[in-house]
Amino acid sequence: MMRALGGLALCGAFLLGASSPASATPHPRVQLKIVDAIKGGETKTAWLHCGPVGGSHPRPRAACQLLQKVNGHPGQLNVTPDAVCTKELRPHAVVVAGRWHGRTVNWAKVFSNGCMMKAAVGSLLSL
Repeated sequence: MMRALGGLALCGAFLLGASSPASATPHPRVQLKIVDAIKGGETKTAWLHCGPVGGSHPRPRAACQLLQKVNGHPGQLNVTPDAVCTKELRPHAVVVAGRWHGRTVNWAKVFSNGCMMKAAVGSLLSL
C-alpha cells in the first residue's frame, strides 16, 4: 500500500510540474490531465478537453460524456457495477487533475488491477 501511495505522490508531483499543450480554443471549459501509472509497467498520460471536446485523450467524447453524468467528479463514477474481475494484483495509481467548468478537480485512487479500474471509470482511463 505504501508503494501505491508513493506512486500517487509521484503522479501528483508530475501533474504540478506539467503544463497543458496548446489547444485550438483559448479556454476550454474543461481541461483535465489524466495519468495511469501501472506498478512495474508504463505510465500513460493524456489531456482531456470538454467544451469543445479534444485534447490528446484517445476517446475524448466518451470520457467527457461520462464526466458530464457526475458533474466532473470522477470518484462518483461506477460504470460497470456488476463487472467480474480476477483478483490479479497489478495496481494502477490514477490521477485526474485540472479544471471542470471553473472548479478545480484533484482526484486520485489506486485500483488493484486494470479490470477494477475500467469497471469504475470506464473510458475516462482508456489511455
